[in-house]
Amino acid sequence: MAKLLYGAIGCLVLLVWLPMSALSQPDTLRITGSSYFDEKRTLVLCNYISAKLKIPVKYENIPSTKHMHELLRQGKVDLAMMNTFQYVFAKSDHITNIEPFVILGDSSGKAKTYRSCLIVRPASPYRDLGQIISAADRVKIDFAYVASTSGHIVPRMQLATSGIQYPEAQFESVHFSGGHLEAIRSVIGKRADAAFVSIDDLINYQLTGQIAKDAVRIIWTSYPITQSPVVIRRNLPDALKQQLRSLFLNLHHDDPAVWHHVKENWGAVGPVRFVDALATDFVSVQQAADKVGKLVYFLNYYEERLAQQSLELAKGDGLIDGQRAKIQQQKEVLDKQIIQIRTQTASLYLLGLIVIGIGVIITLVVRSSRSKQRLNDKLILKNDQIEQALSDLKLAQDTLVHSEKMASLGLLTAGVAHEINNPVNFIFTGINGLEKNINALMTVLTEMEKMEDLPVEQIAMHRDTIELVKKNNRYVAVKASLSEFIDGIRLGAKRTADIVSGLRDFARTDESERTRAHIHDCLDSTLLLLQFKFKEAGVQLSKQYGDHITEMACYPGPLNQVFMNLFTNAIQAIEARTDGTEGLVSVTTRQIGEKIEITISDNGTGIEQGILAKIFDPFFTTKQVGEGTGLGLSISYGIIRKHQGTLEVESEVGRGTRFFIYLPINLTLT
Repeated sequence: MAKLLYGAIGCLVLLVWLPMSALSQPDTLRITGSSYFDEKRTLVLCNYISAKLKIPVKYENIPSTKHMHELLRQGKVDLAMMNTFQYVFAKSDHITNIEPFVILGDSSGKAKTYRSCLIVRPASPYRDLGQIISAADRVKIDFAYVASTSGHIVPRMQLATSGIQYPEAQFESVHFSGGHLEAIRSVIGKRADAAFVSIDDLINYQLTGQIAKDAVRIIWTSYPITQSPVVIRRNLPDALKQQLRSLFLNLHHDDPAVWHHVKENWGAVGPVRFVDALATDFVSVQQAADKVGKLVYFLNYYEERLAQQSLELAKGDGLIDGQRAKIQQQKEVLDKQIIQIRTQTASLYLLGLIVIGIGVIITLVVRSSRSKQRLNDKLILKNDQIEQALSDLKLAQDTLVHSEKMASLGLLTAGVAHEINNPVNFIFTGINGLEKNINALMTVLTEMEKMEDLPVEQIAMHRDTIELVKKNNRYVAVKASLSEFIDGIRLGAKRTADIVSGLRDFARTDESERTRAHIHDCLDSTLLLLQFKFKEAGVQLSKQYGDHITEMACYPGPLNQVFMNLFTNAIQAIEARTDGTEGLVSVTTRQIGEKIEITISDNGTGIEQGILAKIFDPFFTTKQVGEGTGLGLSISYGIIRKHQGTLEVESEVGRGTRFFIYLPINLTLT
């Protein structure tokens, strides 16, 4: 009788639960995959899921990691197939509404991992990674670039977490091979001194005989990184999660044809299958995400851009030298033509004295006139060629000016990274403290929730337990400190945003169109980026801005470049002093009628009167070879002239220098 009663109750619960479970499931299952996976093979899997679960599936192949992060954070993705690179940066991007679901493993249920190694030739003098880094200025390094996880991403994360500078900014020569086999053969063929490759691929090539076992030597091995995971939206219904988990874990024997497409998509070989994703499988991924983060990735990217700008600057120098040589050749040809014209003229006068007879004289004059015409035509042609050469030189100079500005912007990268480090530390410290306090509060809250299920006679006794838990977890102190941690995180985020905003304002290149801007905003954005240089040189800054200064029509980007050049020169002039005088840079503004006056002064070494008139000439510099191009003040002078303003200077040796900038409030086009 009891069994019948329990069976009836079970059926009733099942009848109630099944409709509720069905209602909680989404109308459409949203699945995304990265460009790392083949879209056609992924669609085979999506169609199989839809048919098995009887739920429509919407699939999107996303090539942009940033776009995938936005969709995950907004909860617009139910299930995502990622490569390791994307999952590491999803963790560092603090996307909390996803969790690892299943992962590719071997037949025993153990998760597969990526490992990278650094290889050299057997006779190479290098024995470890430290020796390679020490000899970076003469080492040719190779990355297996296409195999992005083990040959490219994992080595970069390992190097970054070890405090080693980004490879492209450090090594003498960097090459990106099309795959692991090509990178290995690059070392064997002596085209590279060392290469980062997958250790698993190296072993496979040795086992299959494509690479001899003693052809290369391993001198460094990275920690293992978990293979491409399948992640799932954390708040997806448990029933649907269980159905999906069962589908993935049994796919290899439920439908071998679909499993074949999956194996091809993941590049898997041997007896493999999906296994449950365990927290222990992602320890190395979490460590990499915590230590690396997006900041390192983007700073490395701008270091590469700085190296490219340096190459462009060197190309510009070569182009100018070539144009100068062409102009010199044209000048020599023109001088010869002038000498020929003078010789022809002298000959005509001599013939006029010798020849008797009007007819002969007329004939000679006609012939002489024709000769002069031909020479004039040649002279016009040569003048056109010289004008073309001057036009090419002007184009080369414009390119060099742009490269000079980009190089100046690139030099700020290290300082900006240093300035950002402090507020980032604020944020990390606040997050760690906030996490500990929340865990303590959750412990107290858990004890409080237990009271709901206790009989009335045990509630009083449990209150004593709660008080003890509160005391052990410092409940009062923890609750009071929450606002302090939040304020610290908010302050760190605001400082980081201010620095990034200053960098964005400085880097504006809107030279083609005028806009209205406040001169104080331009000065402040430049000084914000130079703040680390003032601290490093021990120079004090004094700002005395005038009241009631209105906005002005201008080109803010070029004006920021002028202020950057003048402030940088002031700091360098102060650093050149050897008498121990405390450095001071002052900037003042005031409005005089329809003009704004900006004064930038320093107490540096000053400029000799004999060269004061030359400082605005192109390529004139007092610095040592390699320390400056002599274009900074020349470019600044041109920018102020473009604004229909004036740039003046006063200086006294040993006392300092003062620059005066006068700009019209309403800039007109000419």
